[in-house]
Amino acid sequence: MKRNELEDMSRSLPPEAGTRVKLPIVLLRRHDLGLGAFTIMGDRYEEYAMLLLADLVHGSFEEYKEQKPESAILFKPQVSSLMRKFHSLLVLGFGSSGIRG
Repeated sequence: MKRNELEDMSRSLPPEAGTRVKLPIVLLRRHDLGLGAFTIMGDRYEEYAMLLLADLVHGSFEEYKEQKPESAILFKPQVSSLMRKFHSLLVLGFGSSGIRG
């Protein structure tokens, strides 16, 4: 894990993220959800962090948690952007509908 990427991620997330986000974050490619779809393995806070970094969610974790979305889905353009910024902190995996993040 690269120090500069850790620092960039830390600056981009709320202060409590330092104790809540477990690295590396696994983005699981899901063919059953469509072309270029990925789910985020981990807990709700890791989903929130990735969506926040991808600029797909705004507001606090509490607001996100209240929305109760199904499993968060990222698509290839968002994953590509995240990989460019945080390559050493993310892992891409490949799975099927039998695996839940």
